[in-house]
Amino acid sequence: MAPPTYPAGTTINDRYVFQRKLGSDGEVYEAFDRNLDKLVAVKLLDPLKGSPHTWHEAQRLEQLSSRCLIPVLNADVVINSDIRFIVTPLVDGGDLESRAAGTGLSLQEAVRCARHIAAGIDRIHAEGMVHRDIKPANALVSGDDDVMVSDLEMCEFLDSDGRAERNGSFCTVAPETAPDDGYCSVSSDIYSLGATAFYLLSGKYPIDHGLHPAEQRQRIVKGDIRDLRTLAPHVPRSVAIVVGKALKGAPDMRHGSAEEFGNALANAINGKRDWKAMDHPGHLFCAEGERFKGRAAVRICAEPRADGGVNVVARLHPSGRRPSGVSDSVIQASQVPKKLRDLVSELNAD
Repeated sequence: MAPPTYPAGTTINDRYVFQRKLGSDGEVYEAFDRNLDKLVAVKLLDPLKGSPHTWHEAQRLEQLSSRCLIPVLNADVVINSDIRFIVTPLVDGGDLESRAAGTGLSLQEAVRCARHIAAGIDRIHAEGMVHRDIKPANALVSGDDDVMVSDLEMCEFLDSDGRAERNGSFCTVAPETAPDDGYCSVSSDIYSLGATAFYLLSGKYPIDHGLHPAEQRQRIVKGDIRDLRTLAPHVPRSVAIVVGKALKGAPDMRHGSAEEFGNALANAINGKRDWKAMDHPGHLFCAEGERFKGRAAVRICAEPRADGGVNVVARLHPSGRRPSGVSDSVIQASQVPKKLRDLVSELNAD
């Protein structure tokens, strides 16, 4: 049964006055804080999920200080009920799942956002906790375009074996977390970071969400995920290697820390032309590369032909001229990802 939606004017603890529900899922409300005289976000938590947790984690999270973590202003229980809630600042820039949907962000922006998330997660790990639900929808964008990790109420302390109770979402969950007897760890958070970066770069998740949930879980456990550069041929091989390492099935083959992952991404993109996928109706794939080392911006497109072939073209922008040494080609649809990868590599070359 879906939880009730509380109308505007609902007040909890004689302090937080609900203004409206935020988002299509979850129990997050914009509320007016009478004590602080400002708008905040209040997230109501399912009491069943929290029992028998105490607020030890919330108390620790209130002490965390990082520009990449959304601050926890308050953690409390609704008077005369067992409903827990978390209060955070109201962030009005949306989340990264919405921003990157479809085509992904530009390469530079995707890496910048992924590094912000990694920095926030590294701060959580430094306190002996794991986040357990890292995903683009839990990365909020401020008015200054800073990225902050949210849903900190999911954080949990690691036990003596370096594990925590399983949690997560199919879009980014690690293979060792997906089974009913699974668990979370620093390594599972690294996997989720990699899956989040995959989405930011391509606009798609490693597992096709059109599949039945049981099939998604089976593929996650088997490590049967999609290829990043097939979905997003404009992503450099160096970047795909970093993301691929974070998505290794074996936890000990992933990056050792969130900081290591973020630094590896930064090194992989350094000195590369910035590309952004574009949505041209009817085309298989299109992307634009920004001006690079004094050279003009360039656009590449793969457009289906009536005879079943695909036209692959590159044009300088805004002149519309063909880049020197680059020819138009007609290929089969199955050859498109490799052709586009090669074309991007050629256009990136010094």
